[in-house]
Parts: sequence; structure tokens; C-alpha cells
Amino acid sequence: MKKVISAAAASILIFCLLTGCAAGKNEPAMIKAVSPVEETVGIHTFSQRMFLNGSASMVGIYAYGQSEKSRPKPIAFEWDYNGKDDAQFTLSISENADMTDAISYSTNETEYSVYNLKIGTEYYWTVSDGEQESEIASFSTDSSAPRNLYIDGVTNARDLGGRETENGTVTKQGMIFRTGRLNESNINHVNIEITESGKHVMLEELGIKTEIDVRLVDDSENGGITYSPLGESVAYISIPMEWDGNMLADNKEQVVKVFSVLAKEENYPLFIHCNIGTDRTGMLAFMINALLGVPEEELQKDYVFSNFGNIGGKRPVENLLESDYYNTIVQTKGSTLSEKTYNCLVDTGVPAEDLDALIRIMTAG
Repeated sequence: MKKVISAAAASILIFCLLTGCAAGKNEPAMIKAVSPVEETVGIHTFSQRMFLNGSASMVGIYAYGQSEKSRPKPIAFEWDYNGKDDAQFTLSISENADMTDAISYSTNETEYSVYNLKIGTEYYWTVSDGEQESEIASFSTDSSAPRNLYIDGVTNARDLGGRETENGTVTKQGMIFRTGRLNESNINHVNIEITESGKHVMLEELGIKTEIDVRLVDDSENGGITYSPLGESVAYISIPMEWDGNMLADNKEQVVKVFSVLAKEENYPLFIHCNIGTDRTGMLAFMINALLGVPEEELQKDYVFSNFGNIGGKRPVENLLESDYYNTIVQTKGSTLSEKTYNCLVDTGVPAEDLDALIRIMTAG
């Protein structure tokens, strides 16, 4: 009997030595980045990606402006962890290999989804439980534009930057954004629609300094607002624009005012919006990116990408091609669309120095 007990005890001892249970101490928790690691990830949903791989005229297959489909696909971060069950993690993401200027997120799970990262960008990330930290991992985001955004309470939001121009440069991201409204339109009292989470994104993640609201004022289209829903830190600039009819012919003075704001670097980052961020905002976005040298095919796709937003109805590419601003631009002298747009805006009354300043702000390295 004693021999049997001794043999059993010996077996248990060997098992404990192999597994560490007899060592009398706990091994330190280990954190290891799992995904994304050394890979390229996209931000577009399946329907957005399918549309972007086709032509602008095919947008109706995937979206028709009646529901919210404009938000990007989140990037899912995952990591392995063998420590305590109640651990709190800090996920840090940076564009710099030394992790400076990192954005941090907190969670008690071993996974976390992140929205609104830039396109065509290499990122670095770590995760920590407060005592241990993973090694720095890296990944890249796909370069396909647009950089559409998730801003809670706002539809049809995206970055005008991140697009390759005809001369091979890429326009800056994080400078000019286009969105739908932040407060309810066509009422005589202020009703803020953007949520606190949405405000956090615009203020803390995008760093917004200026809001350009081109909704009409006299008929309360702007909902009676006289300030930015984002708070006192954001300059609110109202430049009311007509939208029914010939948008360029009816809004020449307003176009000049918008480009005067765009010419001042201290106003950035900024965003432009009307009611649903499609028609008047679409005209301004077209002019800006055409001026910067973005190819026309990309501009057409960006125009109809608004159909992924909840904009109350479909906007076909014909709305752009039949607009007075498009036809005025393409009939203006110039060997490229960029030159035509430059000359058209000068003819409209925008000072050449304002256009030169905008080009410098959006393309300088």
C-alpha cells in the first residue's frame, strides 16, 4: 500500500513540476497582440466595397438614400491574455512606431472595435493591463477612398482627403470633412441630434475647430441655431446657400465666402454641411477635390456615395452631371479638370490667392 501511495505522490510531483503548480509562485500575466498584425485591413462594408469597385451609375444596387449605410466597418483588435479575470485593458493606437501621440481606449474584454482610422496609413498598437504590456504590433489600412466616418447622430460623414490626385500626390486627411446636419432642420427651436458620443469623435478624435453651415436661415432650415452644437471651442460660420435650382449661379457670393474660410490654415480641421450633406455640400466637395486634382471618376463616385447615408431619397450621378456647377466647370478654359475648376472659381470671384492657399494646405508635405 505504501508503494502505491508513493508512486501516486511521485506522479503528482512530476506533474506539478512540469506545469509549475509546485513552484510556489505565479507566473506573470502575458499579453500578446493577435490581430491585426502585419496585414492590410479595410474600412468599407461589403456593399460599400462592391460599389467602389464598380461605376458611379451602379450605386442604386447597393444604396438608395433611405437608410443609414454610410458608416464604415470597424477594425477589430484582438489579443491573448492569461492573467486575472477582472483585468482592465488599455488599447493604444498610434501612427508613430514609438507610440507617441497615441489614441487610447479602455475595455475589460480581449477584443475591441475601432472606427474612423485613416485610410492608406500604417498604424502601431499595444495593449496593457496596467502591469504588463504587449510588444508593439503594426498593420496598415487599405488606401481606398473615401474615409467614411461613424459619428453617432450624424449621417453621410466622410473625410475629403486621402485621395490620389492626377499628379500622384495624396490629399491630406483630417483637414476637411463633409457631413449631414448636427441639429434638426426646418423647425423654429434648436434640437441637437448629434449624441455625446458623436461630439467626442468630432472634438477629441477629429479635432474640429470650425463648422461651416450652409443651410438657409430665413426659413428656419437651420433649426434656429446660431452656434456650433459641438460647443464654444468650435467656430460656427453660417453661409446660407440656395439649393433648389442653379446652385453655382445662385450662390456665387457664398462660394467666395466658403473659400475664404478654406484659405485660412487656423480654421482647420473643419467640416462643411447643409441639411443632408449631399447637394450644396456635394457641390462644395466637388469643387474642392476637383481643384486639388482628384480624377473625375473618383468625384462622381464620391457624389453618389451619399446614397449610403439616410438622406431621404436617391441621388443619381445624373444630378451631378446635369448641375450648373459641373457644366460651368467643364466648359471653362483649361487642359485639366483641376485647371478648369481653378479658372471657374476665379471667374466666380474667388481670389486666386485663396485657391493657392487651399491647395497648399491640402497637399503640402
